[in-house]
Amino acid sequence: MSSPESEFSWSVSAPFMESVDSAWISDFVASDRYRFSKVAHGGGDVDWHQKKSQVTGVAEWRAFAATASSLIDTAVAQQGGAITVFPQLATTVASFKRVRRADVPLVAWFFNTTFGSAPRSMLARPALRAVDRFVVHSTNEIAAYAKHLRLPEEVFSFGHVQYGGAVQADDEATDDPFVFATGSGFRDYRTLFDAVEKLGIKTKIVAGPRILAGLTPPSNVEILEGVDRQKIHQLVRQATVNVLPMNNDGLTAGLITMAEAFRHGRSLVVSDRQGIDDYVEHDTNALLVPVGDADAMAESIKALLDDAGLRERLNKGAFECGELRHTDTAAACRLVEVLDSVLDGRNA
Repeated sequence: MSSPESEFSWSVSAPFMESVDSAWISDFVASDRYRFSKVAHGGGDVDWHQKKSQVTGVAEWRAFAATASSLIDTAVAQQGGAITVFPQLATTVASFKRVRRADVPLVAWFFNTTFGSAPRSMLARPALRAVDRFVVHSTNEIAAYAKHLRLPEEVFSFGHVQYGGAVQADDEATDDPFVFATGSGFRDYRTLFDAVEKLGIKTKIVAGPRILAGLTPPSNVEILEGVDRQKIHQLVRQATVNVLPMNNDGLTAGLITMAEAFRHGRSLVVSDRQGIDDYVEHDTNALLVPVGDADAMAESIKALLDDAGLRERLNKGAFECGELRHTDTAAACRLVEVLDSVLDGRNA
């Protein structure tokens, strides 16, 4: 391993890194202590919201195994460390690290997961002991993951989700106002449908078929299909009100939607569920409503529809939060802090 004074190499891979030129927050690191290389993932980028099943299939695990092998080989050859994004790849790389007895530091970024079945958890626990640091994106995940994986809380670090795309300038569609909602993770579109039906306001939804299964949208709701990410962000900017309807399942939900909305200077009407306190501040960047309360959701949506001054104030608060916490630069600074902590701990 390199000496503490020399430039340390980190190999990075993620399911969305289809080539070594794929962008990630390491591109924004301003530190002479580190250099980064990327290992392409051969499984193709996965659209998690459009998947018919939440379970990772055999073909996907094979792709993760191939990527993990390359990532460990690269880290060992460079006498450096490895960084993974998303839990499936972290688990696979950790397994390879243990089997090959590779003494490389391993950082699991964006470790956001459900606990799954008992057998899967029992298989994951031994492997994940090889991870030097897990980075989670809500503080309530730390104690829960530590308890479930039987690991000390000290191996978990918190960092806000970032939005890494361009921010365009689109005005609200004031001549044709509408409500917009997107996302599939732990969403509660039934409550949103009830809320907007009461108001009769035009509403547009982009979500996967799995989360909408069994629901019948009211006549004023349009379900949009085949919408790419750039168009989603345009809808976020043009909507008069953005809503994030969620249930209380899972440890956290909606964080990517929050980060993207805030970076685009748009506030939210948000279900007040667990795991969002690090992001949402009532009456600063959002209006919080009780989970499953369609009347309260309708009331908050109407308040924003009727009061341009309130929308402007909350949108300003959302923009300021986005600039402070959710940029690539902010995430890169947090990445450096985490990597410093990992190496300093190993060199102590």
